[in-house]
Amino acid sequence: MSQLLALLSELKHNGAVVLPECITKDELVKMQRIFQSQLERPAFNSWTGYAQTDRKRLMVEQLLTLDPHFCQLPLMPLINSLIVEYLGKDVCLQEAKGWQSLPFKDNFHPLHRDEWYCTEYYQSKSIPRSLKLACYLDDVESGAFAFVAGSHRHQYQGQVGELHHQKTEDYELTRVIGKAGTLFLFDPECLHQQSYPNLTARNALFYHFFSPSVVLSNNFTQWGRFQRLLIESSFLSGLNHQQLAFLGCSRQPCNDIPDIQHFLSLTKPLNIAVRSLNEAHFLFEKIKARFFGR
Repeated sequence: MSQLLALLSELKHNGAVVLPECITKDELVKMQRIFQSQLERPAFNSWTGYAQTDRKRLMVEQLLTLDPHFCQLPLMPLINSLIVEYLGKDVCLQEAKGWQSLPFKDNFHPLHRDEWYCTEYYQSKSIPRSLKLACYLDDVESGAFAFVAGSHRHQYQGQVGELHHQKTEDYELTRVIGKAGTLFLFDPECLHQQSYPNLTARNALFYHFFSPSVVLSNNFTQWGRFQRLLIESSFLSGLNHQQLAFLGCSRQPCNDIPDIQHFLSLTKPLNIAVRSLNEAHFLFEKIKARFFGR
């Protein structure tokens, strides 16, 4: 209990906290191997793989469909208790993704607060809170997660997203440097960024927790940044009601239809290109079977 209270106090004061070692070597190796397999090719047609939504990141979505270890990580008692104590009992997992950060030298993603809730709706209301759980899958020395301690304790409304990026040099940053398996929680209302330069590619996991009642930003839902959480059903075997609820299985169904705007102007040519490629592949296989008997 004393450890939980100490970590919770640091999280509330600083906006981020590094957690004690929770992952075994065997668990880490399994997660590293499975995650790396998703980086071998882009997600395309029936392929699973990575998506690229900005210059320097290869995104792997839907971690809870890949391996049970990704599902078990947020359910660890210490992690679960910290998140519930910080956000309340109605909180649940809403996103589970990871990405490979490619090497870069420039400050391509400056200090920011995440844009995930609808700022117009909450203009005269209390800012909704969320937490993110991060896990390094590689040793991280350069390109570490960096944050401005205490910057989540502010009174500004709606200063999130690209319009409110801050100059890195104006703040004192705390960097989370650590070995593979390092875990930390942070409040995305805290000013944060990936520090630069990033000298080597590195893989990391990110889980996002918030209440299902929060009204989300259109930019969050319409630009390919938010994916409804999917879970492989066999990974849920043996979980109790509280654990299932924490993974979001007790949420009310969503009836809204996502209106993705990412690459909207390319929708028609991309459809034509993909269908043409499929037709060409079908024709090639037909010719090969006719002349080579296979």
